[in-house]
Amino acid sequence: MVRKAEFNADPFAHEFGIAINPAMTEVKGRVLNAPKLLYGGRTKATALPNQGVWDMRGKQFHTGVEVKVWAIACFAQQQHVKENDLRNFTTQLQRISNDAGMPIMGQPCFCKYAVGVDQVEPMFKYLKTSFVNIQLVCVVLPGKTPVYAEVKRVGDTVLGIATQCVQAKNVIKTTPQTLSNLCLKMNVKLGGVNSILLPAVRPRIFTEPVIFLGCDITHP
Repeated sequence: MVRKAEFNADPFAHEFGIAINPAMTEVKGRVLNAPKLLYGGRTKATALPNQGVWDMRGKQFHTGVEVKVWAIACFAQQQHVKENDLRNFTTQLQRISNDAGMPIMGQPCFCKYAVGVDQVEPMFKYLKTSFVNIQLVCVVLPGKTPVYAEVKRVGDTVLGIATQCVQAKNVIKTTPQTLSNLCLKMNVKLGGVNSILLPAVRPRIFTEPVIFLGCDITHP
């Protein structure tokens, strides 16, 4: 890009005595050691990430939330996601969530099919008024659909109800990995803490509340 721009042939740069080296500067880099994570539960297990991933099997969230009042709204067609699929999904999700230390209690207080964006807000308002202590709405989506944006708009900005969307294909065929990932998201949305830095390796900066802001300056 620098070579194509031919800055060194630019008369204005020349007048200001500016010369551009077309070779990029080389700097020495280093890879920071992965931080050790601490989980909760009885075992207080630790995990050391490897290549950016780590296994949560046998571990429980540092602070898990108990989900007592929750609902399912299925925006996929009933012939695609059958009632039995929803029941099986619920059973498997509860098993994984309980193992993770975020127990989802009992059956959903509401489990209905719906079609289209227009049904999102009326349904959510009904849930808000009918189930005062509702904590979470699990929304089954048929794929890429404008329903997702409407669910987030109504849930996050209008009514203040936590929502977790899941693709229909992941309801029809559940896997422990997918369900575990859903639990990771739900626990944080409900105010839980998935894991913390091991206190022994925690920098002093974390003795007070802290926030990190990142800036992207990769554009030319």
